[in-house]
Amino acid sequence: MMAGWLTIAKWELLRSKLKFDVKSVIMLTLSLILVIIAAYAAAQTGMSMNQKIYLAAVSQADVQPIIDTDQRFDYVVVDRFAASTYYEYGADMGIIGRNVYLGDTRKAASAGDALENTFKTYRELTLTAYNDVNNSHPVWVTVHDLERPQNFQLAGAEETADSFSRGFNATTGLPEGVDSTGAEGGSSASIRTGSSTVSPEEIAALDEMEGKTFFEKQTLSTPTNFSPPVPFTAILYAFLFIFPIYFVSQFYSTSLMDERTNKKGELVLAAPLRGRDVIIGKTVPYLLITMAIQTGITFYIIGIPSTLAGLERVVLVLAAILPVVLLFFALSFYSAILSRSFKELTFASVFLSVVISGYLFFPAMFANIHAISSISPITLIVRLIEGEEVLMNTYLFSTLPFYFVALSTYAFGTFIFREEDLFTQKSISSKIVDCFEMFLSYPYGSVFLLSIIFIPFVYMAQLMLIVMLFNLPVPYSIIAMIILSAMAEEIVKSIGIYTLFKRKIAKLSLRNAVKYSVLSGAGFFVGEKAVAVLTLAPIASSAFGSVMTMGALLLIPLVLHTTTVLVSSLVMYKKGTRYYLASVVLATLVHSIYNIVILRGLFFD
Repeated sequence: MMAGWLTIAKWELLRSKLKFDVKSVIMLTLSLILVIIAAYAAAQTGMSMNQKIYLAAVSQADVQPIIDTDQRFDYVVVDRFAASTYYEYGADMGIIGRNVYLGDTRKAASAGDALENTFKTYRELTLTAYNDVNNSHPVWVTVHDLERPQNFQLAGAEETADSFSRGFNATTGLPEGVDSTGAEGGSSASIRTGSSTVSPEEIAALDEMEGKTFFEKQTLSTPTNFSPPVPFTAILYAFLFIFPIYFVSQFYSTSLMDERTNKKGELVLAAPLRGRDVIIGKTVPYLLITMAIQTGITFYIIGIPSTLAGLERVVLVLAAILPVVLLFFALSFYSAILSRSFKELTFASVFLSVVISGYLFFPAMFANIHAISSISPITLIVRLIEGEEVLMNTYLFSTLPFYFVALSTYAFGTFIFREEDLFTQKSISSKIVDCFEMFLSYPYGSVFLLSIIFIPFVYMAQLMLIVMLFNLPVPYSIIAMIILSAMAEEIVKSIGIYTLFKRKIAKLSLRNAVKYSVLSGAGFFVGEKAVAVLTLAPIASSAFGSVMTMGALLLIPLVLHTTTVLVSSLVMYKKGTRYYLASVVLATLVHSIYNIVILRGLFFD
């Protein structure tokens, strides 16, 4: 096995390299060099698209040094009369003495806002240049961020809200037990004035304020430049880490699809190798290349570690991004097998990439704000880069769904990595059913085990629903969550039974309908409880978490899962498998009614 997949991996690397001839490689290299030179020249010369976009008519020379600090402005020095008729010269504004006159255009309004910011910045630069920070900046404000309360709780949340209100002083707005100087160890805001001095570290931080990058956390700022934490850095991190994965996965899926269309893959299937050896061999090179790129990005953001703690941070960041890489590759692999043309592959790849990217991007925007952000592994990366600690249960909550779904997708794809599925024009739905048929045909295959395997898929689908429904008003978002979650569960519980009856692996009889319903419902129940114990602690107290962990009553959920899948089975028994979708809708309705009754405290006081 080892030699087999290594041979395939070497061949894949060689074949991929040969896709570009010498001339193409030379042109790509020259293009890259030119881009680097142009970027460096632009950085050194201060070139910008925003240079001299506003024109001002100025009547006094002492305003020139201020406007010169902002590259957006161009100006002409004229007398007071000419400045008052600035619009005749095509200027956006006229500056006469202490007054500024703006035109009636939107551009002039924007120029006014820009000029106001320019004067503020110039004033701060002037004050800082005196090298006497304690006198030029006499008021210092120390800000400590307060943890945001989780305000979407189950019935009885009023107690939580009351305790939160009681925890704050109505006069100062600070937590009880914390005075205005922040003497207590809790979150606070303090003000230092008068003769208080500033430490050398704070002076250095103020001097370096202009050199801050997007990746540096703001620790000190003047009032004008102070801004609360925003999700911009989280989005930037997500983009930096995700874009290379998407790019390499395109090469990966294209390589697989290319072998299907030109029939070269038949030679690989004819070789004395198992299907999984071929898949591993084709995946490993792209996986290693992607992780090498991720390592470089991590080094760029964090820096090359010089201590054991720094090396541990790098390893943890890579451990957080690895399941994301595996999921992207697994979906690219499965899409390349299901698709019948490059057009279908492009649609599938783009659709799945957008969905997974949304799953990663949106929760990360709530990093350090809400527990819901822990859904995304990008949140873990943001916390690690900012020097925060990530607990093991949080890591499992964020990454286990990615690992399980990726491995399951690869497993199902391996089942149909054969000639009759790779080199025929079967429909996508038929190939998907082939996966389940192959699994159920094995001696160890059963609807009980299939329901357990599908738990991570339902889990990720429900987490994605949380991302999509999070900003809706709570009653409506919970109702939508209940219905859509129930539909996802009913599909995965009944798809195995549908396959058994559709492919005639089992006889379509009342006895089999009841037997397989019990097995499928029991399997889903066991898997659901295992996932709840392992991963749902971070959001278990929220309303969304309660929908996902429905069933603290143990036996009642077991009866529910068995009953609802039995509804689907009985409909197929009576009407045939062609009514499968109708059976799922009916089972979803029953399941949703049960969940709404259990969670009625969320809707009724």
